[in-house]
Amino acid sequence: MAKKINRKMIGGFVVVAVGILAASIAIFGSGDIFKERIEFALYFDDSIKGLNVGAPVLTKGVKTGAVKQIVVRTFMDDLDSTVAVFIELYPEAFEVVNLSAQHLDPLDSLPNLIDKGLRAQLVSQSMVTGQLSIEFVMRPDTPANLKNLDQGFLEIPTIPSTLSMLEKQLQQIDIGEMYVRLSSILDSLDSSLKSLDLEATGSALNSLVTDIRQLVNNMDSEMKSLAENVNEAVMDSRGLIVEMHGELKPLAKRTDETLVEIGEMVRTVDAKVEPLAQSLADALKAATAASMSVNELVGETSPTRDNLDTALEQLASAARSFKILAEYLEQHPDALLKGKGNQNY
Repeated sequence: MAKKINRKMIGGFVVVAVGILAASIAIFGSGDIFKERIEFALYFDDSIKGLNVGAPVLTKGVKTGAVKQIVVRTFMDDLDSTVAVFIELYPEAFEVVNLSAQHLDPLDSLPNLIDKGLRAQLVSQSMVTGQLSIEFVMRPDTPANLKNLDQGFLEIPTIPSTLSMLEKQLQQIDIGEMYVRLSSILDSLDSSLKSLDLEATGSALNSLVTDIRQLVNNMDSEMKSLAENVNEAVMDSRGLIVEMHGELKPLAKRTDETLVEIGEMVRTVDAKVEPLAQSLADALKAATAASMSVNELVGETSPTRDNLDTALEQLASAARSFKILAEYLEQHPDALLKGKGNQNY
């Protein structure tokens, strides 16, 4: 007879096999067990409430490591305590590059980075849960306090968290003195309010409001009157412009007629002057011809020639006078009608 199969044993083997498979996937599938780790020691003098093992270590918000162990260390000589936090960093998450774009070993560059201000600081992960994490920051304005308490661990200096610095500043405030000052201020304010005559102040305010209302009403009436005066002035200006326009039209017409008359007068004078100038020119030519004829008949030493020369000079002078008269009449044609008079030209 065949032996009966134990189903419970088979089920147990299946459960164990599934558990081993899940553990293998969790351990070996992530690959963390094969990653290189570098351990560092951090020392905090203040409370690290909210920081737990496994909390992330951040650099510029990027997870570059994790908290591995937390130890509270007390010194018997002065009963002072410090919290040692051991972390592990992932070397593949860091790259240190110099000015020549050459990659450097992060461990070899650590002392130089610390000198330039590399510090570790506690930061809040969540304001709701109060959990903390560690973040690397560059603070060259803070001292690098190295304790060198654990041999075999590289140490990175720490600085207090923002919340811790705020708590220290609040502890330095003298609450008692602040209460005394506040009480004194309130007492002074109370005595000042009691010394005020509120009824008189209220009456003065009511009077002031009444005066302001009257002033506003007066200004409103004045503005209305001013607006009416402005409108009347505008209407008067428009009427004046219309009247001036009506007066200017006849004046412009009379001016045009006067200009036409002057033009006709100039043309008349010009017609009279031109024949006169031509007659003078003909007389001058005739005199010149007569002079030439006499000059041919009379010698150089003859008295007759002298008399003729004198006469010719007089004729030339007369001709110049007629020429000047002709030019003057051309420039002042109205002189034939009005005379020269004492006009200034």
